[in-house]
Amino acid sequence: MNLAVRAAGGDLNLQATLSLSSATGPDEPVIKPHHPITCASPLRYEEDGTFTCNHAAVPPGDYRTQSCLDHTVALLLMELVANL
Repeated sequence: MNLAVRAAGGDLNLQATLSLSSATGPDEPVIKPHHPITCASPLRYEEDGTFTCNHAAVPPGDYRTQSCLDHTVALLLMELVANL
């Protein structure tokens, strides 16, 4: 299954791809009003590990945030290898 989301022009929409690929199940804590990865506002990853948007924040160790970070590193490594 390909969970990549393409943006206009055919480029990969990284934030949308991460949002889709890191969706959690019913047992995960609900972040109100939404998890930062699903927000269109600017995102920040603070030094203490807090991940925030303009509307919400998740604490260090959040499973969905860690999943997004892991996925991002994997995508970056794939891009680097493709350019070797």
